[in-house]
Amino acid sequence: MRLNPDQLLSFVALAQTGSVSMAAAARHLTQPAISNQLKRLQDSVGVPLYRRQGRGVVLTSTGEIFYRHALQVQHSLQQTELFADGLQGLTAGRVRLAASQTIAGSFLPAALVLFNQLYPEIEIFVDSANSQQVFDRMDTHDLGLVESLLPTAVPDCCSVELLGHDRIVAVMRPDHPLAAQPAIELSELAMYPLIWREAGSGTRDVLEQAMMTETGRRPEVHLCLGGVSAVLEAVRQGLGIGVVSQFCLPTGESILTTRPFTPQLVRPMSLLMPAHASPVAHIFADFIIPYVKKRLMDAKDE
Repeated sequence: MRLNPDQLLSFVALAQTGSVSMAAAARHLTQPAISNQLKRLQDSVGVPLYRRQGRGVVLTSTGEIFYRHALQVQHSLQQTELFADGLQGLTAGRVRLAASQTIAGSFLPAALVLFNQLYPEIEIFVDSANSQQVFDRMDTHDLGLVESLLPTAVPDCCSVELLGHDRIVAVMRPDHPLAAQPAIELSELAMYPLIWREAGSGTRDVLEQAMMTETGRRPEVHLCLGGVSAVLEAVRQGLGIGVVSQFCLPTGESILTTRPFTPQLVRPMSLLMPAHASPVAHIFADFIIPYVKKRLMDAKDE
């Protein structure tokens, strides 16, 4: 059985007014049109939902129960219309964005400047964290941006939009022995001190899995630091090699250089959207998705 939403709304109007003519007026329909809708609805259900009484109508006992269900449909439609109206006309509000440190410290600031020019009344609050922490915060935030291997169980409340793939590179001083090579094999990392990100970092997770696959063992941790900036500074001081996103080296960096891995080491970059995301969060998502996809495509062509 397929029920027509318009017929259900006409039935709600009939139940609330007790008159076909008044229900037609409430629905902005002609009386013959609403009478036809009500007849088709009753034929579909197969049992009487109302009966005539004097100049009006009254609901049957089945009709009373059916009316309560139809009211729920009406409420859902109204909420959907309000949400759609909000998407079209909302120009102010607040978005709570959890972003991995790699994203928050690379191209996100430039994206926020652009978004602010388009929507100056929408405030974006960025919570920078490692990838695992971003996943953990989806119950309190509107959106999440991560570049890591997705956990086996993404929170049930979240939808995931794949934006593309980020390339991971080795970062070192120009006088490091590996800097003389155009590319680096993963097995070569084990020969030199390696600076690690903290547990929960998407970069660390991808590197660990890749080295286990390539060499059959976990690499030795010489130094573990929290955050991309700390890793880069340790490399500048000559403490070892770092492994970071291709986007992490600051523009104009004069001390450090990067080398790709062979074969290339990549990881997915994704947008997380919880079911509770606000209408303004949807506006920001519609902006950031094509922005990030273009940045990743441009970087791939470089």
